[in-house]
Amino acid sequence: MKIKNFLLPLITIITTVSFSSIAQADTINSRCDIYPKGEDKASGVVNCTFSQRQGFITIQREDGITYELTPKETNQYTDQNSNSVIREIDGNTIIFRFKNESVYIYQGETAPSSSYSKGKTPENLYSTTPPTLEDLVGARAGQAEGELIKRGYTYRNTVTFDGGKSAYYIEDKTGYCVEVGTVEGRYSSIIYNASDKCSK
Repeated sequence: MKIKNFLLPLITIITTVSFSSIAQADTINSRCDIYPKGEDKASGVVNCTFSQRQGFITIQREDGITYELTPKETNQYTDQNSNSVIREIDGNTIIFRFKNESVYIYQGETAPSSSYSKGKTPENLYSTTPPTLEDLVGARAGQAEGELIKRGYTYRNTVTFDGGKSAYYIEDKTGYCVEVGTVEGRYSSIIYNASDKCSK
């Protein structure tokens, strides 16, 4: 009985410690090489972090882009936009095949000279809505202007057209250009656009 009474709390402690270790996310500073779909030349080499927790993966790039991957089957995932993603392993390199690009992850490495150019919007982001601004689509333009600035966007210029207008903002964190369309006094769309739109 004494042995049983001793083993029970010991097993409980070991189980708790093991579970805690599994629950913690493992984050590794890495280098990410980005290849547009169908291209054999990298369009960018940036520093990034790779995190994995119970099969769920998060990749955060220094240029502000984040991938959230949910496991489906072996080496198959879905990203935050419900698109299929395939994982491949080539030695110490982990490759993720996304809808429009492939990301090569070199864990523990640092980009020798990051090609991340602050101010240039990546083409694969064109016409997509910044995640931090999704809730403002449909909001009243006058009331939401202050919220845009509060969330880290700097006004650059406005273009007026029949039926509405487009205001252009710089995303302070990345330097990317964001177009805010207004129709009938409400934000009809908020999307990334080419950097030259913000320089006019």
